[in-house]
Amino acid sequence: MALFLLTGALAAGFAMLRGERAADDATLQADAAKALAETGLQQGLNNRAGLGLASLPTGTDSARLTLTGGYVDVVTTRLRAATATAPGIFFVRTRGVRTRTGVSGSGNAVSTASAFATYNILNLTVQSSMTGVNGINKSGSSGIISGVDNCGAKSTLPAVAVPTTPGMTGSGQYLNSLEGSPKVQSIGATRAAAANAVPIDWDAIVNGNAITAQYDLNASGTGFPNAAWFAANPLAWPTIIVRNGPVPETEWALPNAGRGLLIVFGDINLNGNTAGWNGIMLIGGRLRSNGSNQVLGASITGLNIKLGLVVQDNDVNDLNGTKEFRYNSCNVASALASSNSGSLRPYQSTFANSYPTY
Repeated sequence: MALFLLTGALAAGFAMLRGERAADDATLQADAAKALAETGLQQGLNNRAGLGLASLPTGTDSARLTLTGGYVDVVTTRLRAATATAPGIFFVRTRGVRTRTGVSGSGNAVSTASAFATYNILNLTVQSSMTGVNGINKSGSSGIISGVDNCGAKSTLPAVAVPTTPGMTGSGQYLNSLEGSPKVQSIGATRAAAANAVPIDWDAIVNGNAITAQYDLNASGTGFPNAAWFAANPLAWPTIIVRNGPVPETEWALPNAGRGLLIVFGDINLNGNTAGWNGIMLIGGRLRSNGSNQVLGASITGLNIKLGLVVQDNDVNDLNGTKEFRYNSCNVASALASSNSGSLRPYQSTFANSYPTY
């Protein structure tokens, strides 16, 4: 009888221990599932390209993100399309599944998260063919920088817009290469004043993931679409981000001609006769142009000044050789109309999560 009682007590102890361990593990796995779901929600809001989703859906789309210890399904549903007067509204929901457990035979922990988000099309006021917050230096009179609309749809803009200091400088008859009304427009006495005059929330783009890019690239630009891709997709105007700055700020060379909205956090080098661009270039640092390249659209440089970064003298744009920078309102509109030229931002107080199973 004593042996029977001791055996029963021992079995009950093991059962209690297993139960407590299972309960503790269930709490841990539930928290892990919650983290998976919330990670997926942030990806769905801020980095759709990282999920392999090139554009926002007209109905519903989904993707699965595999993470350590589990996976998360991200589903995005459009509730209202964006218009010129009203933002688009989307519902993003995720289901995180924790496939790892510390107790044999236990099921997967599952958590969900969701939020309503608004989508605003990026608006951009073009001030000139080339706006240089950090000033522009032009060598000689070869080539042209023109504010005359290359597609004839809009009024003529200034050729360049710069701060009074350092302004537009150069060698030879460089002013003869400018065409616009006026040729040179001052947008502030200093670089800081000029930065404030450029209506772009650069901090939100750089630090707040305010724009979702179809191609979100590291400092080397690895994965940039080549000339064959642009030739095979003639109607594509992708949004491309190159994260080569702002700190440390490095120079990235455009490997081939392309089109769309190009956002470069550091410096850019248009080197050679094939490195041209149709659309918009937003550059954090300076732009260097060597060779007979062509830009049809609009470019803005020196935007890192908006972040309070010190801009040294060698950050002044250095435009050497023969090239064309022509304002083209049609290409600007096409770049802005890209489905990725905007951002998903969650509405406040719409986040929700739950734990359907443990």
